[in-house]
Formats: sequence, structure tokens, C-alpha cells
Amino acid sequence: MFIGHVALGLAAKRFAPRAPLSLLLAAPLVLDLLFPLLVLLGWEQMRLAPGERGFLAMELVHMPYSHSLLASLGWAVLLALACFAWCRDARGTLVLALLVPSHWVLDALTHRPDMALLISGGPKVGLGLWNSIPATLVVEGALFALCVWQYTSVTRPTGRAGAIALWSLLSLLVVMQLHTAFGPPPPGPEPMAYLMLALWLIPAWGMWIDRTRSLAASLAGVHPGGPPSPRCARRASATAGSWGRRSPGC
Repeated sequence: MFIGHVALGLAAKRFAPRAPLSLLLAAPLVLDLLFPLLVLLGWEQMRLAPGERGFLAMELVHMPYSHSLLASLGWAVLLALACFAWCRDARGTLVLALLVPSHWVLDALTHRPDMALLISGGPKVGLGLWNSIPATLVVEGALFALCVWQYTSVTRPTGRAGAIALWSLLSLLVVMQLHTAFGPPPPGPEPMAYLMLALWLIPAWGMWIDRTRSLAASLAGVHPGGPPSPRCARRASATAGSWGRRSPGC
């Protein structure tokens, strides 16, 4: 599940309004951000499966350090420790930590049985939603639409750029989803790994979106320490990603 991971990051803004969107998008993608790097280093492996019918014509052979359940929990702990040390925001840190293993859960629903539980091997799981392209598009499309609605209900564009930043990313994600489903198969494992490095642009795109959107009034002043004054709420609403920063006097 690809757009589903990004979708959860968008929806998480409702639950961690002060967290930067760049981190909310990066957290559920951590495993896929690491995977191409590990493939290029030779530590993990995928190969072409041209005879396979389904959403992805690749066989994910060996990916214990990025995509095993145990590894995803470890990456979640590392991210949580780093984020809490930076921002001291328990709520935002918890949301980010939960987003990391959410990737494994969604992949276990969509992948063939290639999702390992342990780094050392052991049983692999996968319910195989990707075996059906129509089912994949319906399920992932519905999740994507719901999460985009969640995000747009708690943020507002501060100008034309706010709409352009968000909807250009969403349009690109839809195009990538359709290309994966109906486009030609990847040219090979190594070129595919290089293509996957483009996923690192998504958190950076989130930074642009944050700079051009503000939080809705109902969430603008959410921070530890109780309800803010109206003055603080107005100042906090100036940015949708002001984690770790408070307005003077708030």
C-alpha cells in the first residue's frame, strides 16, 4: 500500500496538529525510505516477477531490516526518542511512533506473504490485496480520499500557494498509483531502487505544504498546558507546522 501510507500521515494532522507535516508524512514512509537504500547496499533484496499478475510485478525477497515487524517497532522507538528530545511534545511523539509500524500493518494487508515478523526470519504474513488491481484501487482509493478529507478539514490554505502545494502532491500520488497499476513493469531491481529514492521528496513537499497552510481555528492553539488564550490561538494559526515553537507570552 503506497498512497495509503501517505494518507495516514495526512490524517494524523488532526491528532498531532503541532507536528510538522514533513514528519507526519515521513513516519509512515520510514520503511520505504530505508528499503531502496538497503537494496542498493546489498543488505536487502527484491527481484522482478514479470509473470505475476497483480498490483506490483516485483517479488520482495529479503527485507528484514526495513520491513519486518520487529524492525518497524525499533525504527518507531528511535524516531520517538529523537522527536521527543527535540520537541517535548508527548502527544505528537506518540502519533509519530504509531505511524511507523502502521506501515507494516497496511503492507501485511496488501502484500503477498513476504512481511516477516522477526529480523532473523521466521514466519511471513500477507493477505494479498495486491493480487487484485480493482480491489487495490477501491480500498486504497477510499482510504486516501477519507484521509485527505481529514487533513483538509483541519487546515486551510493561507493563499493560492496553499492549494497548489497540497493538490499538486495529491495529484502526483494518484498518477504514481495508476502508473504502478497499469504502467509497464519496473526495468529491474536496481533501477527500481533508484526510482524509490524519489520518495524522499514527499517529506520535503510536506514542508512546503506546512508553510502555505494554517490550522483550522478549532486546532490552532493545541499545545500542552491547557487551552490557549484567543491571542495565542490567533498566533498559532499562522502556521500549520510550528512544532516546538510558541508565540511569546503563550
